[in-house]
Amino acid sequence: MGADGVSVMVPFDPRGNHQPTWEGHEAILRRGSASSATETTIRALTALCFDDLLTGVWDEALRLAGTGVQLCESHGYQELRWPLWVVTAVIAAARGEDEEAQRLAADLEDWARRRGSAAVRLYSLYVQCLVAQGRDDFEQAFRCVSDLAAPSTFAANLPLALAASVDIVECAVRTDRADVARRYVAMLPGTDSAGLSPRARLLTGCAAAIADPGGIGRFEQVLALPGMTDLPYDRARVQLAYAERLRRTGSLKNARPHLTDALATFSHLEARPWHSRVSRELRGTGNLRIGPGATHTQELTPQERVVAELAASGLTNKQIATRIYLSHRTVGTHLQRVFQKLRIPSRAALRDALGPS
Repeated sequence: MGADGVSVMVPFDPRGNHQPTWEGHEAILRRGSASSATETTIRALTALCFDDLLTGVWDEALRLAGTGVQLCESHGYQELRWPLWVVTAVIAAARGEDEEAQRLAADLEDWARRRGSAAVRLYSLYVQCLVAQGRDDFEQAFRCVSDLAAPSTFAANLPLALAASVDIVECAVRTDRADVARRYVAMLPGTDSAGLSPRARLLTGCAAAIADPGGIGRFEQVLALPGMTDLPYDRARVQLAYAERLRRTGSLKNARPHLTDALATFSHLEARPWHSRVSRELRGTGNLRIGPGATHTQELTPQERVVAELAASGLTNKQIATRIYLSHRTVGTHLQRVFQKLRIPSRAALRDALGPS
């Protein structure tokens, strides 16, 4: 039991490269039952859950987490439930199942409050950060995990600080906190640091690339690191971040393959908020079309189409700018051109002018 009441270390970034199988899980359960080593079985299930989470075997991770929680509750190991809640909550948030993710975040918060665990509370906030990102509320997402940007908190919670590095840096950049992003990257170990797992190299490298406005080549270096294919969700996140940078620099053709790959990954994982975000980026490259709409919609550029669609959904210029990495002034300029091309007076007429999506 740690000083803050944490009774089990969360393997949020395991060092091993093994690929667990369901047959292996069953063998562990049989051995655990035969020897009455229930605690050992729960801890083994927890480690396997996190492996499945990181390697994209999400449905299996959920099944194992459910089994682990049942064992905890039926054998009185209540202290060991929270890492299994983390697995379930992270997947729920990534899939847009906000109600389930928030319920588990509340369970984590309650667990942390009852035991005085600052570390577990951070995991609850991390889940809430993921939920907010799924809603494109980057301000709220940043506030949830901003405590990790403090050097003392960062050092005391290194596994989570590394796991959340892309989330924190991206949210900081999107909310005009570039200085916070740079300071956070400065605390991260370099991608060539001894002992770092492939996932830690991927995430810290991506965070550094996002924080560096001129570091577009860093994305390619990160994607070329060994072991990336074993981390589908994280790799797709990097591809999306890279494609967003390529799109902003006008390299639409180069962005499309990364977006197409990321779209396939998020579709396979049923990560609906991320699938929607990639789809929006693809529309921005001209690879997808909005609805048929009026004849004049064919005159819109890909960027104007995306801005028009978001404005029609009711977002303000500032909200649109945060979502697609533009200044609010640029968004305003795009909208004025949209109004002229569609021959409408204001955004109130956008939905009808664009037609069904």
